[in-house]
Amino acid sequence: MDTKLHKKPSTGAKPKSSQSPPPPDSRRWLKVAETASYLGVSLHHVYRMHRRGQLPSFKLPGLGVRIDRKALDAKIASVKEARSRTSHVAWPV
Repeated sequence: MDTKLHKKPSTGAKPKSSQSPPPPDSRRWLKVAETASYLGVSLHHVYRMHRRGQLPSFKLPGLGVRIDRKALDAKIASVKEARSRTSHVAWPV
């Protein structure tokens, strides 16, 4: 009985592409580290916002949290608009 392991013959697999992944701002789904950099906050803060439901995000089993960049941009724009509407309100002294 032969117990040697045999290598499979090469099937002519295609070489991996040497292209780098697209920059984070051109992709739809961002990782936590990319989101933290994008927002200028810490990783811990992004995870906290995800847990509280403050981010348009979901968790992939085994892959971590992913954040929807388009929805995040829309949310940022709406918050900026709301703040600009209330920024000129005269507060009683």
